[in-house]
Amino acid sequence: MRLWSYLVSGTLLFTLGAQARFVVEQSALTIKFPVSGRQAHPDGFDMSLANFGAPQYGGSLVGKLVYVDPDHGLDFTCSPECKYACSDFSQAHPPFKLGHTGEDADTNFVMMVDRGPTSTGEKACKFAVKVWNAQQAGAQAVIVVNYEDAHTTMEAPDEDDESSYKYLRNITIPAAFVTKTTGDALKTLVAKKGTTQEEVIVVMDWTDALPKADKVEWEFWTNSNDQCGAVCDVQKEFIKEFVPVARELEKNWTQFSPHYIVWVCPRVYRQTAECQSQCIHQGRYCTPDPDGDMENGYSGADVVQLANQSGQSLRWWEYVTKFGEECTMSGNNYNEACAERVFSELNGDAWSSLSALRNCIGNIQEDRDNSIMEAEMTSQRGDADTGEVFILPTIRINNGQYRGKLAYAEVLQAICAGFSYGAEPSVCMQEDTCREGSQPDTDCKANTDGKTKCKRTIDGYECVCGDGYVPSDNGRTCLKINQCSASEADLHPDCTCERCACHDIPGSANYECLKDLEDECASSDHGGCWHQDYTVNGKTKTYSACKDNLEQYQTNAANGRDPQSTPLHICQCPSCFTAFAKSNGVIECVPKCDLADCDESTGVCSEAGSGKGGLALWAVLLIVVGAAGVLAAGGFAVYKYRIRTQMHQEIRAIMSQYMPLESDGTQEEKETLTNA
Repeated sequence: MRLWSYLVSGTLLFTLGAQARFVVEQSALTIKFPVSGRQAHPDGFDMSLANFGAPQYGGSLVGKLVYVDPDHGLDFTCSPECKYACSDFSQAHPPFKLGHTGEDADTNFVMMVDRGPTSTGEKACKFAVKVWNAQQAGAQAVIVVNYEDAHTTMEAPDEDDESSYKYLRNITIPAAFVTKTTGDALKTLVAKKGTTQEEVIVVMDWTDALPKADKVEWEFWTNSNDQCGAVCDVQKEFIKEFVPVARELEKNWTQFSPHYIVWVCPRVYRQTAECQSQCIHQGRYCTPDPDGDMENGYSGADVVQLANQSGQSLRWWEYVTKFGEECTMSGNNYNEACAERVFSELNGDAWSSLSALRNCIGNIQEDRDNSIMEAEMTSQRGDADTGEVFILPTIRINNGQYRGKLAYAEVLQAICAGFSYGAEPSVCMQEDTCREGSQPDTDCKANTDGKTKCKRTIDGYECVCGDGYVPSDNGRTCLKINQCSASEADLHPDCTCERCACHDIPGSANYECLKDLEDECASSDHGGCWHQDYTVNGKTKTYSACKDNLEQYQTNAANGRDPQSTPLHICQCPSCFTAFAKSNGVIECVPKCDLADCDESTGVCSEAGSGKGGLALWAVLLIVVGAAGVLAAGGFAVYKYRIRTQMHQEIRAIMSQYMPLESDGTQEEKETLTNA
């Protein structure tokens, strides 16, 4: 099938060249204290910005450098080593947390962690996981040290890596990458174990991370595939939220251009099934198959999008929002008819026309270049300053590539940082409504429905899902993330051992491991439950009412219940025994039959026993039947007495209507009537 979503704004596609030229955006890292460190490195260091998190564009952060390593004064044990930040620091031995009390109450902490690990047998973790763990430990920024002298960008996890990608929505601190040489210099300054070196205070500066201009030009490179997992979900959420501020900025402050990511099929492969399925114009412009199925479903060619240069960039925001909601692959209406309907409903004929868009697209089967696409390829490849765009999604601001989370507040901050001093629009001058300790921040944190995070909007703020929660499918409510539902590979070993439990902490993005849980039934007093020795077939055996309750304890803890509310054992008579409660509430157990005749797996006596050690089965049955007979006889006697008395009263009532009755009769008469 062939589908074209006709976009109405300003630009479209690019292709990947044979050799990508990627420019790593760098910013300044300097040493403030000790003075000797600043003097030794007067020019500071370069740091590459991560492609996620929240760089403080236009500002800087001053913080105390910490490195969790035994040789540098912080003796904590993690698996792998704490310096890699691959595991939850709350599960370290002892648990590690950066202090924000006492002298450190107002201190920012910059945690330095190592890339890797690279040792054989140890699994390296994703950059996003490292930053998330550092943030949870109390860091306000993270510096990742490379294991070689080379810069790179810390990319977001792959779109199919849901276990790592889930952290991106909640990472709210900046992260940067430095070379091994820079890392070694910083580690030399950090206090060594047993020394009294000064604290290391560093400055991370993003003031000039992006070029500045009186009118900011910015680009958003994306695609229209709505089945690429978490990446697509984040893009759609950002587009929907950014519409109001985009409308404000486009009045006279910025020039926005949307672009769509495609790639080129090498000429030698253009006639293959893969290229024919995923490309148009005979392999010139392609996009990956959205569902990975070359034979069925939507093809890569279905998601290639075109746009004419109408200069109506604001229309793009309206179109993609409406198209994304109404024309979906899952709804089986991601097609040309739906695209044209959305175009018409947005009054497209008032500023363009369907015929103009069709002429722009032309015949997609023709073996020729498309002039608009060719121009876009040049823009996508960039130059020595801008670099090539090949990460989905990518934002360019004044030809500089934005690094950080694709979210309303973070992108707006970066755009505002791109204005020349004094040229910022009013939307950039608004006070941070959601600053720590503000009334909106306090109000949101007090919510009990999971909407505990304050989010700034164009006209104020709103409370959105906070740490430990994700939006529901309809986006109106928040769902608790069960941290203990992760695979064993993602949990600390102290949560997955035989007698361990994972406790999901309610209202939090954290969990705790409960290890070395005692088997209370193995104690000498059997957990305080009844226990007694019996001789069975000539051998002495101890029977106990103590039952290990570890499985229920683990289930309740994983579901967020207070571990103290679930006992580690319960008292329950074993098979072949009957429970009797004594007057003091203590449970005692009595054998149902001769224990030699009892199947312990089912608790059923296989044959009548001699009664040794307790009542035989036939005796128990006889007692039950006899008791039932006595109750039945007594009940019948009472019933007979009540019926006869009632009949006597009714007869007297009838007779009294025809003759006077002097009395109710003598006692003898009463007895006669009663016994008649």
